[in-house]
Amino acid sequence: MLAMTGQGSFFGKVMSRGAQLAAKQIKENGGPEFVITIADHESGLVPPAVTGVRRLITQNKIKTLQTSYGAPSEAIIPLVQDNKVLTFNGGGSSPGQLSKDYLWMTRMLFAYDPTDGALTWLAKNQPNVKKLAVVGTNENGVEVWKEKAPRIWPQLSGGSIVATEIHDVGATDFAAVIARVKAAGADAVFTVSFGDDLGYMVKQFREANYEGPIVGIEFTDQAAKVAGATYDTYVFATDYFDVESKNPFTAQFVEAHIAEYGEPPEYYGSNYYEQVFVIWELMRRVIANGGDPQDSAQLQQALIDKPEFYSVYGGDEGTVGTMSFDLNDHSISKPMGVFGVKGGKPYLLAPIKKVSASDDPASALLG
Repeated sequence: MLAMTGQGSFFGKVMSRGAQLAAKQIKENGGPEFVITIADHESGLVPPAVTGVRRLITQNKIKTLQTSYGAPSEAIIPLVQDNKVLTFNGGGSSPGQLSKDYLWMTRMLFAYDPTDGALTWLAKNQPNVKKLAVVGTNENGVEVWKEKAPRIWPQLSGGSIVATEIHDVGATDFAAVIARVKAAGADAVFTVSFGDDLGYMVKQFREANYEGPIVGIEFTDQAAKVAGATYDTYVFATDYFDVESKNPFTAQFVEAHIAEYGEPPEYYGSNYYEQVFVIWELMRRVIANGGDPQDSAQLQQALIDKPEFYSVYGGDEGTVGTMSFDLNDHSISKPMGVFGVKGGKPYLLAPIKKVSASDDPASALLG
């Protein structure tokens, strides 16, 4: 259930490519045939999401589901629970999806998990920054601009949030936002916006001669193309997928993706590629125990019994990365970092980690 049309169609394209490539590789190597049917939530709309997933369940008889975005995924929770459809979200993971039966995250919580590390890095590396503007949407990262950033920024910097700007998803004109941020005297901008919006935002801030740091929580090649050279002034924090990784699982994925689609994979596609391999591994475990691999209850129990899986994140040359699900809140543990951009490509500035609300947010920065 992906964003196949609308302003977020880029996400639907790369996510579906990742899933379809994994299915092809599994079949070619003696595994089962995955029949993938796609419903379109039209870039974050709830009614088509609910209608689409209901159709997938009743007509297409799906056994597992890959979902995306925050609001649509939260809206379908009753459907997947009532019908016991094992579901994974590697896109807009949100706090509202945590601890929900049959729903598991395969990325760190969008914006929420990397924010501690991002703002700690900003406070440490730009000690003169005190007045912070926060920019976001009502689709994803809502908990960050409403609660987390206002709570931890004063603690980290001794400063304050001087402006909170919310824009529509898919915005391309940030003139009014930029004017209000500059009028508020913000020393830096922290944004939980996503997609092409980020490219337009950064580009227009710089064209308006705003010189303060701009720190976000996402990077896509598409947004980098929109922003052009101005993206080299952008910093972001997330669980970023590294196409240059020597992890053997990653290397074969990148090679196969280039062969299949003519270009390297990117972050979101990698999550949905990974999910299909998780499902296949669960099927193998259920079969080994004499169970039914098309029974989602048995698949989920196999995950609960052993929540560790191979990953295209982490690892090194000769060592496959691993990831582990949290059995309490159904979140995931993956490497995260703060990254700069040079020549339109990310590079690591410092590793960061997830911390709880009761921890010192400064402890999220590892380097």
